[in-house]
Amino acid sequence: MKNQRILILAIATATVLFLSNILNFTVSTSRFNSSYPASVCPPNTAGLSTAISLTSPKTLVRKTGTSSMQTSEVGIRRFAVAAQSAVIEAGVITPVAWQVRTGVWAGAVPCSAPVASQWFVGATADITSKGSLNVVNSGLGRALVEIKLFTENGAITPRTISLKPNTFTSISLASLAPGSKQIAIHLLPRSGRVNGFVIDERGKGLKALGGDIVNSTREPIKKLQIPAIPQQTGRRGSTPHTLRLLVPGDVDARITAVIKSTDGTFAPAGIDGRVIAHKKVIEIPLDVTMESGKFALHISSDQPILGSVFSQTLVKGKRDFVWSTAAEDLTEYTLATTGLAPTLVFTGTGIKVNLELTYTNGKTKTIKIAAEDIATYVVPDSVRAVSFSAISSGTSGAALIASKSGYGYIPLNAGSVLAKSSVPASNIRVLNP
Repeated sequence: MKNQRILILAIATATVLFLSNILNFTVSTSRFNSSYPASVCPPNTAGLSTAISLTSPKTLVRKTGTSSMQTSEVGIRRFAVAAQSAVIEAGVITPVAWQVRTGVWAGAVPCSAPVASQWFVGATADITSKGSLNVVNSGLGRALVEIKLFTENGAITPRTISLKPNTFTSISLASLAPGSKQIAIHLLPRSGRVNGFVIDERGKGLKALGGDIVNSTREPIKKLQIPAIPQQTGRRGSTPHTLRLLVPGDVDARITAVIKSTDGTFAPAGIDGRVIAHKKVIEIPLDVTMESGKFALHISSDQPILGSVFSQTLVKGKRDFVWSTAAEDLTEYTLATTGLAPTLVFTGTGIKVNLELTYTNGKTKTIKIAAEDIATYVVPDSVRAVSFSAISSGTSGAALIASKSGYGYIPLNAGSVLAKSSVPASNIRVLNP
């Protein structure tokens, strides 16, 4: 019996040693930090006035152009930037920058976290161009950025720039693609914490022709939704529109298009079934006349494509123009609207979205939007934030903003999304590989 117990113990010991040698068990103690990256707003360049809409005076902000990375409370819900670019710790809130050249033009752009790629389909680089590409590096290290350009004649040689930490640079569009009337820009950061902003400002001699900020889009896709295109009709007719398209791949694209408005849904003339040459910026006149004042454009393509619509506007006797760009599917986030009173436009099939309005006095109100094809809602002046929730699949949106200086447009895309990073943990295997 004693020998049998010794044998059993020996076998058990041998088994444990064998298994411990052939199996490699690792205890995982991984931890993660979740946070919203800081949003970067466009720099305030010479002659412009910039006001950033926020929801709380306790929002933390810092500026580029200094060696300090310290943030401080902004102290106000609409922050005026005199110079440089503002970097804002806004969390789930998306701040909106409103830029004005007083009495000449106005434009809007959501402040956003740095991304790996930005496309700008809009602006011109011909003799009328006074616009610029403004590139911000809000990080602690030097940034390397590749700028790819496409024109009506095709792609041109890329350009690479380097930026010092916490600085920005402004590049004239006319110097990037001299003489080109139709351009598209692809911004590809290779290192650094980079954001790009394009200003399309035009003039002829001493005469100003208006301006706008061209909002960026992400990667090319096969289904584009441009939710809000302003339509103004008077006794002399309607303000004209121009559709700009780019197929950046190596194969031509065949497209179809549908216009959706409260006046009805129809295919615009001259677009359905059209073949778009690749790597060339193409423009198509968009002849639309309707009483509704706003419409959406849906484009389907057999190849990934980018697009936007150029519209001339007339607001309070002031002539301007606006670039309506494609929007992503709407997600749950909060948009700062202090001082803007935008008109929200939603498009899709079977639109459903809840809006929670937060007023300056702290009170809230919920608005339920339900419609087919297109829906609009005018945000009151006293609202400082709009939160989007309970969103139907395939719904996108944009905001139109009017002022005495001009007209602005922003896609309803979240400026910053929750990011998760791992927390380093001690592991004895680091010392004993």
